Amino acid sequence: MKKLIFFGFLVHFYCFSQTVDEDAILDELFQSEDLFLNQFSSHNLYANFSFDESVFFAGRNFDIDQFGFTPSISYMYGENFFVSMSSAYFSELDPNWDFVSISSGYSLFLDQRENWSLTGIYSRIFFNADAEELNPNRFTVALVFQKDKLRMRLAGGYLFGGSTSFYTSSAASYEIQIVDSDKWDVNISPKLSFLMSEQTVSEQIDIGIFNTQILEKDVFDLINTQLSFPIELDKGNWDFELSYNINFPRTLASENDLSKTGFVSFSVGYFSSL
Repeated sequence: MKKLIFFGFLVHFYCFSQTVDEDAILDELFQSEDLFLNQFSSHNLYANFSFDESVFFAGRNFDIDQFGFTPSISYMYGENFFVSMSSAYFSELDPNWDFVSISSGYSLFLDQRENWSLTGIYSRIFFNADAEELNPNRFTVALVFQKDKLRMRLAGGYLFGGSTSFYTSSAASYEIQIVDSDKWDVNISPKLSFLMSEQTVSEQIDIGIFNTQILEKDVFDLINTQLSFPIELDKGNWDFELSYNINFPRTLASENDLSKTGFVSFSVGYFSSL
């Protein structure tokens, strides 16, 4: 008899909550045209607060009904360099304030029309809970193509310092303008994203009645697909976003059939020049 066991699933998915996904940092910090960037100032500050009425880890809730929120503050030098600090609160975890993350990154355009950009980010994560498997270091590289209202991104990340792993994500969105005035703008930007990750799976093989053998192997596969429908409002230096998101998690080893999950998220940000 052969039985597949998913090994360390909760520890690994810990890093893939929609609250802590590195892709969110990329989207927030490098869409400066939406944040009324002061081109005459090289020093800029962006503060953001995001709230999720339900928290899922790579589309999975692990039977934990909880909400979460993430405050963050970022310093940007010009349109290229940034340093960011953020933290995350999960209502049902102990401790509630799960981690503090400090990130630094650099972004540059690859062509004269500024359609293609490349961004590199290093993050150091300080967890409040002790776990040898958790990775305190993350390095992410993202390639972005943006033309008119279409935006596409391909990113890859390497997590190390604990149970080393890597992931890739891709996303595409299209901005639909609803209101465009001198005082405020409103738009809808439907987004489709995919998350692929390396997982460690152990295979337990029963040999006879009393003998078993466990074999471990690494598997790289799609773990979640997400559809997002955000409504964005920009007014002066303020930006607001209300979004409904739907997860389509892909069943992995030892998991039963997973159903889609949905949640509402809200964020507010303030951008200022120093």
